[in-house]
Order: sequence, then C-alpha cells, then structure tokens
Amino acid sequence: MEIQVFKEVVKQYKVVFFDAYGVLKKHNGMIEGVKEMLEFLKDEGIDFYIITNDASRSPELLAQNYHQAGIDLIQAENLVSSAMMSVGFLKENIHPGSTVAYLGRTTSEYFIKCADLVPKRMENITPDDYTDIKCVMLFDDGGYEFHPGINKALNVIRGTGAPVVVPNPDKIYPVSDGEVAVAVGSVANMFEAVCNNEFFHFGKPDVSVFEYAFKVANNKRKVSKRDVLMVGDTLDTDIIGGNNFGIDTVLVLSGSTVEKQADYLIKEKGIEPTYICRSVVDGE
Repeated sequence: MEIQVFKEVVKQYKVVFFDAYGVLKKHNGMIEGVKEMLEFLKDEGIDFYIITNDASRSPELLAQNYHQAGIDLIQAENLVSSAMMSVGFLKENIHPGSTVAYLGRTTSEYFIKCADLVPKRMENITPDDYTDIKCVMLFDDGGYEFHPGINKALNVIRGTGAPVVVPNPDKIYPVSDGEVAVAVGSVANMFEAVCNNEFFHFGKPDVSVFEYAFKVANNKRKVSKRDVLMVGDTLDTDIIGGNNFGIDTVLVLSGSTVEKQADYLIKEKGIEPTYICRSVVDGE
C-alpha cells in the first residue's frame, strides 16, 4: 500500500470534491491545517466543493459552521448536500402544499420548504394526521429522543403508506477517535426490512450527487471528469461513488478508514482508490 502526499497529488487537478467528516473535520472540530490547505488550493487555482451526506442543515448553516472555526473560504456555494438532491424528488412527486412528516432536527425543515411543502415533526403526528401525510423524510439521528422517535417513525411509515425519502444514507458517523454511532441510514435500512418496502435514498455513493456537483463545478469553469478528484475517508460511499462516476479518488486515513485496516478493507471490498494519503494536511 503506497501512501502519497496530498499536496503533490492534488496539484494534478483543477477541481476537488471533499467529503466533510474524517477529511476536513472530526467529531471535536476541524482538522488542524485544513484552513492552510484550502488557501493552498486557492493559490494554485484549484476549485473545491464539499459533498456531504449531512441533511440536518441548509448549505448556509453548514457554511456558518466552518466560519465559526475560522475558515471563511468555505461558502454556501462550495457545499453540495445530499438533501439538496431530495428537493428535486419532492417537487416532481409530491403535490405543492402537502404535508411531509420528518424525523430529525428542525433545521432540516429548510429542504421541505424549498419544495413548497409543509413540514411536520414526527413527534407531533397522531393517527388522525395519517391521511394528510403525503411523504415521510428521515433526515438525521438527532433532534429527538432516539428510541421513542424511531418507534414513532416506524408506525407513521406503516400507518400512512406514504413514500419514504432518506436524504442521508450514512450508516455510521464518528463520535470520537476510534468510535462511531448509528446514523439515520442504518435506521432507514432497518425500517425497509421491517416494512418490506423500498425507500428513496439520496447521497453518496449514488452517482447523482456527483453529477450534481460536477454541474455546479462546470457552472464556474469548464472541466472534464479527468480534471476532478474526489477525496474521502470511506470506501463504500466516497471512493466507490467517485469511482462509479468516473473520476479519480483519494482515500484519506484520517477518518473512518484507519491505516492498519486500509489494505485489508480495500482487498476485501474490492474498492480501489486511485491514491491513498494519510490526510489532506501534509504531516497528518
């Protein structure tokens, strides 16, 4: 397993797609040196975008999180959220003004309102509301009491028969160095098995989010796929998604995939990144 220096790799490209968690930040904040790395990209004339499965907040609120950490180079236009993909689905399939039940944080209501629909928190729904619910959305693992929240969602899904949209397909997320927690993607998979139903999933590894980001990048400057590099810490979302879209990929060992496991996981899963780097920050 050959480990390369990120700065040397990235200079070959015009556009970089970054994952967020495990690449730019960890459970306890930004990875030290990310600000300087982004300034390096700016100086080199390399555009960057963050492709995230975070469906808990609008791009503007996500950008504010980076600003609070002192990274002003990241603006809302640099962020491509998986939840943005679900807005198009809602507009095409759910009648304007309809009620959408959701599980997650109140900040996720932004995406429902973008589709001209009416959000209603899962914990406020009663069986009397079932006929009004035209869609159910599973945004996040937080913003509610977990056990009663998922039980309530399960019964709303069963009781309404409404289509279910999952804007964040992540199965786990890091909570400390070496430890993870169950994410809403795992909850959605459990619901699908219990309900014997198929939900609508958006986000990595689906190529649609890469297609969307590629269009955003081309609105700024004309590039081809060979000009784009995807950087992520997870083989079966970031790396396989980038591979399937036809762009080069970097697996970083600063997040979900750690160095001692990387070689085994690559061979076991059969998912080959173009490059492997310890971090996007040289010396990490």
